[in-house]
Formats: sequence, structure tokens, C-alpha cells
Amino acid sequence: MGENPPAGATVFYWLKDAPKGEVTLEFLDAAGKPVDKFSSREAPRPEAAAGEDGEAPRQPAPARMAANAGLNRFVWNLRYPDASSFPGMILWAGSITGPRAAPGKYSVKMTVDGQSQTQSFEVIKDPRLETTAEDYAKQLSLSLQLRDKLSAANAAVTRIRELRAQLEPYSKRDDRKVADAAKALIGKMTAVEEALYQTKNRASEDPLNYPIKLNNKLAHVLSVVQSSDNQPTSQSYTVYEELATQVNAELKKLESLTGAELTAFNKLIRDENVPAVEESRKTGQ
Repeated sequence: MGENPPAGATVFYWLKDAPKGEVTLEFLDAAGKPVDKFSSREAPRPEAAAGEDGEAPRQPAPARMAANAGLNRFVWNLRYPDASSFPGMILWAGSITGPRAAPGKYSVKMTVDGQSQTQSFEVIKDPRLETTAEDYAKQLSLSLQLRDKLSAANAAVTRIRELRAQLEPYSKRDDRKVADAAKALIGKMTAVEEALYQTKNRASEDPLNYPIKLNNKLAHVLSVVQSSDNQPTSQSYTVYEELATQVNAELKKLESLTGAELTAFNKLIRDENVPAVEESRKTGQ
């Protein structure tokens, strides 16, 4: 029995010898803008995040190119990069999966030991559909906005957790002034985290008991927009704007907490001859 063809764009490339350095494949849209990039170097496995139905599947390793002497093959899944995640994240009826590339002209650029070659190709839509290029463009545009706002929310949760881990030892110090200040800052940061993510989730079905928060709502709208080959509904735009406004408000609070308030806290502990908190800043896509 024959094999089903790979689901995506298949790129075959021949290397005379095994390259000494990194080999990359970069996929570009018709305007020459990057869509995604892959490497022969091993990338770290992303932290697991739950999928559409709340289950937490085994997270696959990032796609990695083969770079062997002779004929090689790489299959691009026709998607933009996923949204960012964080350890233990559980979502319901939504996911971090990147948007599908719209039908149209693309090119793939391969770079080996500093030398590049480019080949064009086309993603063709289902001929039975009446969806226009403008419809697909609108869907992709909103999907990327949703993905990026989801990444920003998830990155904020990661940032809060890193800072809280540093602040917690201060909250247990004998110096009451330092301990109280640390507890107050932790409380404010935790309030932002709890607005962005349902922190009570521990198992895949917990979202049935606890209401989903902003990042899960964004992930759900992204799944809805990506669920068909049509342009987004007016309701999808409206809900995105509402959610984005709420996320932006929480991110603004976090900026204040990690700016002026963290600076004031560090001044306090310096005055008390205690080592300062170091802010490791991470941003979304």
C-alpha cells in the first residue's frame, strides 16, 4: 500500500558533503517577509502546554533539518511559529499553534556554510472554495495579532514567576520592613498573573471548575479564526479588541511593578545592605 504524501511543503536538497557549520531553511512570503526559519542545530524542546481539549500532550521537539551528505528532505507544515508558552500551562478549547500560511507565492532560502540559494513555490487553495486572497489576508492578519498578544501574555506570566522566585526569600527575612515590602510586591505581581492565566489549573480538566482567563480566551479566539477558510467574523474582531485592551492594561501594570516599584524595593534592600533583585526581562513575539 502507498504512503500518504507529507502534510506540507516538501523541500528536497542535495549536499555534496556534510557541512561544517549550521544549515538553515528560511521560508518567505511573496513580499520577502520571513514566515519561519529552521536549522540543522538541535533546539531545546519547548515546555509542555495543554492542547485544544485541555489534555497536556507530549510536546514534540522543534522541527530540525537534516544536513547529511547526499539527498535530504524537509517538510514545512505551512504554519507560522507558535505562540510562546510556559511550564505546566493548561488551556481549554484553544492552543498555541501558529496560524496557517495563506495560499499564495512563497520562497525558501537555504544557507549552507555562508552560501545561499533560493527557490520559489506556491501554496494553492482548495479549488472548491470561494475564499478570496483578501479573505485569507484578513484571516492571517488577525491570527498573527492574536498569536502575538497571546505570546505577550504568556511571556508576562514567565516574567512574574521568575521575579517572584527571587522575591520570596526576601518575604521571609527577619527584617520586617524588607519582608513586608517583598510580600506587597509579590501580591501585586500575582494579581497580574491571575488576570492573565488561571493559576488554579493543575490537571487537564481543571478549566471545567475554574473560569478561563485572558490568555486562554485569546487562544480560543485564535482557534475560532483558524477553524475555517473564511475571513474573520465581526465578532472575532470585537472580542480580540476587548481582550487585547484588557491584556495591555495588565502588561502596563506589570511594567510599573517591574519599573518604579521594583527600583524602590531594590533601593530599600540596598539601604538594608541586602543583595538586590535582578530583573531578567523576557518579551513575547
